[in-house]
Amino acid sequence: MTRALYLVHGWGFDASFWALMLAHLPDVSAQVVECGYFGPEHRPALPQTPYLAVGHSAGSLALLGQDLPGCEGLIFFNGFPRFTAAPDFPDGTPERVLTRMRARLKRYPAAVLHDFRALCGTSAPLPGTPDVDLLDRGMEALQTLDHRAQATEWSDRLHWITGTDDPFGATKAGFAPPGEKVEGGHLLPLTQPELCAAFIRRRLDDRS
Repeated sequence: MTRALYLVHGWGFDASFWALMLAHLPDVSAQVVECGYFGPEHRPALPQTPYLAVGHSAGSLALLGQDLPGCEGLIFFNGFPRFTAAPDFPDGTPERVLTRMRARLKRYPAAVLHDFRALCGTSAPLPGTPDVDLLDRGMEALQTLDHRAQATEWSDRLHWITGTDDPFGATKAGFAPPGEKVEGGHLLPLTQPELCAAFIRRRLDDRS
């Protein structure tokens, strides 16, 4: 029986991103990655029992590039296998947008983060002091990685849900159906935590 999760948050957020959603899954064991954008980095060991890996936004891209022994499936919220646009991926974000953001991040990190988070749909204060080096590394990954082949390999073990009003075009393409689109933006686990928890629970029940 699968009753464990391994969770990776997206760029510009921290591990507390999952708290509201996990409150609706009190019977589930959760290993939560802290990417270190605002404090010490923490990457717990993968669960020793069968588990599902859960990613939000850039966390989905990271999980697709990670070796995940024992993982029985992937669950992505507002995720993507590639972020930047390409000739065969026109819905991605233009690379020049990230190039400008990376240049500005080094001079005005707090302003870049506030603008980004506002675009995502939150005006909450930053959870700590930005680590510019790690944030830049995260943006480099968004700019360069392409894990569409890995996503295909997961086949029907990859489950995704995204918002119809998500401002990032890359989240509307790149994964094969079936998936789910619901009313909402880019921060579904924050804005609709109960719905996201129910999505996870359905996948867990499928494995029981």
